[in-house]
Amino acid sequence: MPAWLPDFIDKMFLRDLAASLIFLVALLVLRSLTRHAILKRDDFGPEVKLRWLVNLRNGTLVVAMIGMVLIWAKEIETLAVSLVAIAAAIVLATREIILCMIGAIYRTSTHAYAVGDRIEINGLRGQVIDINLLSTTLIESSQVVARKGTVGRGITFPNSLVLSHPVFNETMLGSYVMHTVHVNLNRGEDWAAAEHAMLEAAHAVVAEYADDLDKHARELQRGQALESAALEPRLLLSLDDREAVSLHLQLPVPLGQRARIEQRILRAVLAAAHGAAAEADPAAPA
Repeated sequence: MPAWLPDFIDKMFLRDLAASLIFLVALLVLRSLTRHAILKRDDFGPEVKLRWLVNLRNGTLVVAMIGMVLIWAKEIETLAVSLVAIAAAIVLATREIILCMIGAIYRTSTHAYAVGDRIEINGLRGQVIDINLLSTTLIESSQVVARKGTVGRGITFPNSLVLSHPVFNETMLGSYVMHTVHVNLNRGEDWAAAEHAMLEAAHAVVAEYADDLDKHARELQRGQALESAALEPRLLLSLDDREAVSLHLQLPVPLGQRARIEQRILRAVLAAAHGAAAEADPAAPA
């Protein structure tokens, strides 16, 4: 190899370059001869000649592409391997970003949630205040949780979570949800009085928004073709613990007022229990 040639030009490259030039020159010469022969045919009409010329041009292009691929097959294979390796490295490096983008597409296509919805995902619960291509931001629910201090914090999670965890959307079917209040009593306590107090407090609460709740139920039936949930409070008992009686009160409540209504019902139960204890022991302090 002459000394003036760059080092990266090797014999194989020169061979393929020469073969390409020879192939292209031969193909162009053959095309020119064929075109000249078509134009000289007197037995072909103008439309037939035009059709043959178009077919010749397209056929020449296809043959040229196939020939170049065959000549440069080794180099193309090396380039393809390099591109695959680069693509794999890019995918590995940006895997989380790609999953977040796919999660955003999944959320949009399935209408899983939107800004303003109250959702729960992977233990995170709150109201959606911002959505972008990579993440979703919530304002943490202020519902009281045992041994939990700060609430109402901003929570940002990657959209990739929607691909691996179920999303619970509490606002998908309207502004009311069924909320359950749990109370556990010892077997020796007056559970019937607690049941009466819970139901009485629940009926008083529901009566405050009964008209709006009934309207919401009719709209849900008409717009979503779904049977509405129970509009009246109901209480269920369970004896899962040998030493306790569990009371489970279910009632429809407006979104954003669950904690306040639950506290109101719990206070009614405590007041009823305190009144029963005072009646049983008149000497006890008020």
